[in-house]
Amino acid sequence: MPFKLPFWSPSDADAVLFDWDGVIANTSLDFSTLRKKYYGDRRAMLLEDSVSLPPEEREALLREIEELEIAGAAAATPVPGASDVIGWFEKHGIPWAVVSRNCRRSILKAAETLSVDLPEVVRSRDDGHSVKPDPRALTETCGAIGANPAQTLLIGDYIYDMTGARRAGMRGVLVRETVEPGWDEWLEFSCRSMGELLQALESPSPIVPWEYQETATLYGADFLAKTATMTALVPDDLPRGCDARLLSAASLGIGSFAVGDAIFSPRQWKENPSFEPACMGLPLREAVGRLLSARFPLVSVERAAAAGRCIKLPDRPDAIEGFLETARADG
Repeated sequence: MPFKLPFWSPSDADAVLFDWDGVIANTSLDFSTLRKKYYGDRRAMLLEDSVSLPPEEREALLREIEELEIAGAAAATPVPGASDVIGWFEKHGIPWAVVSRNCRRSILKAAETLSVDLPEVVRSRDDGHSVKPDPRALTETCGAIGANPAQTLLIGDYIYDMTGARRAGMRGVLVRETVEPGWDEWLEFSCRSMGELLQALESPSPIVPWEYQETATLYGADFLAKTATMTALVPDDLPRGCDARLLSAASLGIGSFAVGDAIFSPRQWKENPSFEPACMGLPLREAVGRLLSARFPLVSVERAAAAGRCIKLPDRPDAIEGFLETARADG
């Protein structure tokens, strides 16, 4: 069952991406010595920031990172409960893949050490030009297994996993005993262990999507459950500032938007700057879909002719009283 407004659960995923180190294999990697050696102990992103080093130093750093990873892989131990979580998804026919910042050799070595069967799709930093938290690392992996990122779950143990998932429009679960300061704003759901995640899969509880957490806090989960059933009608002429009204309505949990067969014009783009320039000349329905999907991946956009009862967009982005009254009304 795919993720669906107004709530979600890890058990609803259509596909799953697993981080490798710390999620399936424990290789006890410690990069602090390398950070001190090459970056003066600065909290650098080792791979991304290596481009700022002189070529010889960069080559030496990348070589030392790989050597450290290979050594850790040779002494790898299994993450407790990981095989059970993988087994749960396999039992339910949910495809999975591995996506890691590690080099491929270290992943293969750790899998050999642990006698773990890898999935068909395993992405490492050696397989392309992007690594987490670059969202392309995740969306490309989704493409390799035929998955929609909006319906895919990422399971990781570090902030790079969660920032990558958020940027890719995916759902993320952090599996880590303790959460470091400053990570909270990136999290939707976290577990202290893979065993705890397995419990969440077997006995799911509704989770408010990150994009609606403020609305649920202000107006309550019942309000969000009501607005998720509503369809808002998008005017064909898309007047000035309608982009802000659309985003405001979506933030309240409106589940779908009905759009006619108009074409998104240059005039409309000038008066609605939140749309990308590439949307000009596209069907308005597609342009609205692009606008909303980046922030609200669970929202649907449908043909106005096929929509049922619709509510009117507010006249201003902050004019939500009409939505509140509709949501609280009976029937």
